[in-house]
Amino acid sequence: MKKLSRTISGVTPVAVMTRPLNCPGQCLYCPTYSLTPQSYTPESPAVLRAIQCDYDAREQVKLRMRILADMGHPTDKVELIIMGGTFLAYPEDYQYQVIKDCYDGLNGTEAATLEEAKRINETASHRCTGLCIETRPDWCGQEEIERMLDFGTTRVELGVQTLSDEIYRLVRRGHTVADVAQATRLLREHSFKVYHHWMPGLPGATTEKDFEMSALLFNDDRFKPDGLKLYPTMVVEGTELEQWYRDGRYHPYDTATMINLVARIKAIVPKYVRISRVLRDIPAKYIVGGCKDSIRDQVRILMAQEGTECHCIRCREYGHRARQNREIGEPHLVRLDYDASGGKEIFLSFEDEQETLFGLLRLRIQAVPIPALRHVLNRNLAIIRELHIFGPEVPLSEQISDAAQHKGLGKALLAEAERIAADEFSTEKMVVLSGTGAKEYYRTECGYRSLGNYMVKDLPI
Repeated sequence: MKKLSRTISGVTPVAVMTRPLNCPGQCLYCPTYSLTPQSYTPESPAVLRAIQCDYDAREQVKLRMRILADMGHPTDKVELIIMGGTFLAYPEDYQYQVIKDCYDGLNGTEAATLEEAKRINETASHRCTGLCIETRPDWCGQEEIERMLDFGTTRVELGVQTLSDEIYRLVRRGHTVADVAQATRLLREHSFKVYHHWMPGLPGATTEKDFEMSALLFNDDRFKPDGLKLYPTMVVEGTELEQWYRDGRYHPYDTATMINLVARIKAIVPKYVRISRVLRDIPAKYIVGGCKDSIRDQVRILMAQEGTECHCIRCREYGHRARQNREIGEPHLVRLDYDASGGKEIFLSFEDEQETLFGLLRLRIQAVPIPALRHVLNRNLAIIRELHIFGPEVPLSEQISDAAQHKGLGKALLAEAERIAADEFSTEKMVVLSGTGAKEYYRTECGYRSLGNYMVKDLPI
């Protein structure tokens, strides 16, 4: 059966699970099973598919693509998501092989090298328009970033969890708040989209402290992530946290308390943030304490009762609102400026009068050069970190009358970003970190050229 929400945001997500290898972390809340990657349980859907394929990345991609196609989903614009443990801490040869295998699975042919696989994918039938890597803040330095650029990565999800060094020490997280700020800054400066994983209810936290740290996350220029995955703390069987729970040393928030807290957090989320999840995908049979089922609908009901509303990207997306039979108006251009990680972020979007979101572009202006592109820096460097048109995914060769994709909104956002960069910041070049499968669009439709791992265009000033 076709699940409309899978491709309702404009791309087809395909998750690939890595082999069970050692993780550098020793977090007391993390599930650990010998036959699954760290932090995942044996019956999680992505794990089951991976086991079926003996954790072969190429076979996982092929299997998932076949399943999605059989369900009626388009599969020409794919976002690959690499899951399992701390991937960037695994042996480097294994990392490169996994990524190459993923491209080979999309391309339907085996390339000799990763670079060849990426070149093939630029014009393949199934294009990787985005690649997401999950990692820890202490495994996100310059070396790891250069490797992610080699992979074709466009989004990085950091396991932040909290903003308290005291809680980090208590749960043996192994890094500091300063590491979070440093990793977030480095990722932004290299043009990645940055998501944070966020875990309210950890040992040592209170609801008020969780809310205060959530406000800090959005108000402090060191952080301000582009996206958030809300993972209410669960007590999973077999973890050290389970023993704390059994001994009375830890008490998870009850469901009503967590719903109220998440509703308060969602009410303060800025418009440039996308909340993509509100609970980890762990089967209830493995959870011995905390929330076991999705609370997204309950949070929405509570917010409606209290007269509050979430303004995050996901809640405002055209596809989701159209599916809810909300009245949709005509899009107009909206601009939001804010400072983050030592640069200026300009969030451009097409929205109607009710803030329904049709598309967005993240433009960053910074004085810090990208190491691989030092020679393109003038007074300021303009980089596009994301361009996304929402609504149900439309195949590359098609147009649909009531869809937002393929209507010129992306080109209009690009044109406005280029105007802002040239007119307001006297920037001579625009830099884009594009997904491998989107490079042909920037090249043939928008006048960009490849330069290393980036796309670059000269601007008239």
